[in-house]
Amino acid sequence: MNLLLKNVLINDPASAHNAQQKDVLILQGVIAAIGPDLQADAAETIEAAGRVVSPGWFDMRVNFGEPGEEQKCTIRQGQQAAADAGFTGVLLMPSTVPALNTGADISFVKSKANGHFVQVFPAGTLTDSREGKEMAGMYDMLLSGAVAFTDHKRALQNSGLMLRVLQYAANIGARVIAYADDAGLTAGLQANESPVTTMLGMKGMPAVAEAIAITRDLQLVEYTGLPLHISGVSTQAAVQAIRAAKAKGLPVTCEAYIYHLLLDDSCLNTFDSHYKVKPPLRSPEDVRAMQEAVIDGTIDVVCSDHQPEDIESKAVEFDYARFGMLGMETFYSLWREAFADRISHQRMYEVLVKNPRTILGLPVPVLEVGATADFTLYDPSCAWTLLAEDIHSTAKNTPFLNRQLTGKVIRSGRG
Repeated sequence: MNLLLKNVLINDPASAHNAQQKDVLILQGVIAAIGPDLQADAAETIEAAGRVVSPGWFDMRVNFGEPGEEQKCTIRQGQQAAADAGFTGVLLMPSTVPALNTGADISFVKSKANGHFVQVFPAGTLTDSREGKEMAGMYDMLLSGAVAFTDHKRALQNSGLMLRVLQYAANIGARVIAYADDAGLTAGLQANESPVTTMLGMKGMPAVAEAIAITRDLQLVEYTGLPLHISGVSTQAAVQAIRAAKAKGLPVTCEAYIYHLLLDDSCLNTFDSHYKVKPPLRSPEDVRAMQEAVIDGTIDVVCSDHQPEDIESKAVEFDYARFGMLGMETFYSLWREAFADRISHQRMYEVLVKNPRTILGLPVPVLEVGATADFTLYDPSCAWTLLAEDIHSTAKNTPFLNRQLTGKVIRSGRG
């Protein structure tokens, strides 16, 4: 990679050049110089005035389909979607068919991901086949390269098993990601429980199911003193519980999905199954609470929850449609629409660059001379329209097709 970014604003609090507008020269994948009026005849030049460069973003929750559902999205298609979206690293969920359940499964994913600059870090299952009954062989998967363990969107209902998972993971140096849901209150239901969905005749998932699950897990963290990362935070009550836990000094971190920072359950008025996601779209009050929690640091990470689904899974009655939407292609545009200028460059860096890697125990890239290039170049004011041909996966399940958006990733790369 030989690239010269001209007059770009640098967003990297770990760099001596942070908040300065300079040229950045990358030669053979390494940052060769940062300064004014740089020249390089052999490098591709991008005029970047009005644009921002930061260390490469990291998406902590993606699904690609492969292995098992390659007709939706292959690993390579997912990597290209991530590159276009500004992510130079992703955490791949184990919800494949079959699930990523053994060291061999983890090795397969890592092998398939070779040869592309987007790094794919596989997560292994917490329990065998994500069934919530027996602990999975985490140590074997850890040795093969798994960086975290989760049953994706299946919460562990057995508190004793959850306790043992936390204790075992701590012994082997593994990272546990818990999904926040009480399945006894949500199984078989389709949307958020609210006046809107009641009027639409939809079966609603009560927000209290998320709060109950988070309260239990926080009590286990307090009991053991062991760290836990919580996924799927979507309600005001959940945010309040996590904020209180952090105030007590508990070792807990959490993530939200990008669509919960912008969309609410009024989107369901048309019964468009593209808006059917899990956790479901919540109330406008929940959306505002989520935005504030990102700004004030209660929510540590925002991820795309990228979930390709084929047309047979979405072009059906709402009750029968599968949960999930594509998340990477529109990630930065939704971020801009949710926050505009209400969030600082530093906070954005923490949420998209530093925190996900720190939680997973991965090195955080830096924009300094001599460092391997790992960057995302983005334009906050660029207007664009998402077209079907812009989507790399076979699946096209997004409600944002043909919609004009603001904010676009121009380039990403890693040496």
